[in-house]
Amino acid sequence: MFQVKAAGGWLMRFVIGCVAAAGLAHGQVVPSAKGAGQSLWVGAEYANLQAGFPVGSNVRLSGVGVLANFNWNHSLGVEAHARFLNFNSWNGETEQDYLAGPRYTFLHSNKWRPFAEFQVGLVKIQYPFSLGSGTSFAMAPGGGLEYRLNRKWSVRGAYEYQRLTNSPSFTNEPQFSIKPNGATVGVTYRLH
Repeated sequence: MFQVKAAGGWLMRFVIGCVAAAGLAHGQVVPSAKGAGQSLWVGAEYANLQAGFPVGSNVRLSGVGVLANFNWNHSLGVEAHARFLNFNSWNGETEQDYLAGPRYTFLHSNKWRPFAEFQVGLVKIQYPFSLGSGTSFAMAPGGGLEYRLNRKWSVRGAYEYQRLTNSPSFTNEPQFSIKPNGATVGVTYRLH
């Protein structure tokens, strides 16, 4: 009987010791490094583009837009824009852009993030003097620089060159390419 009590006491001391040691142990509650991670940014922008029509003119359209940027990692992502160029209208000319495509961020630091993108989508133009309107498929390469203010907020500037695949069908006028291009500035907020 003495041996059973001694064995039970030893086991009890061992269990109490393990519980006490577990209470004193410290776990890591903050990650030692951050992985590539995915992120979703949304924002607003102001755009000023040289209008593609009339061809060769210095007419500039400006307006506001919204954007979303989903990043798979630090370098690769996809960006989408909806832009409404209704300011500085020249005799009623306006433009609406609905574009999306891949984005590549390179040589980035914690704050500065230069990027290149290639977007495709639809551009709707209301031509001046009530000549009519048209919707065209557009390809839009561009690039810019993003500056992260903190973990949640970012400001950015970019340049975009659009190439519309078809021109308006005006009677007795030759076919031509419409190539709006210009700069945007904006602010984005990280949702995830």
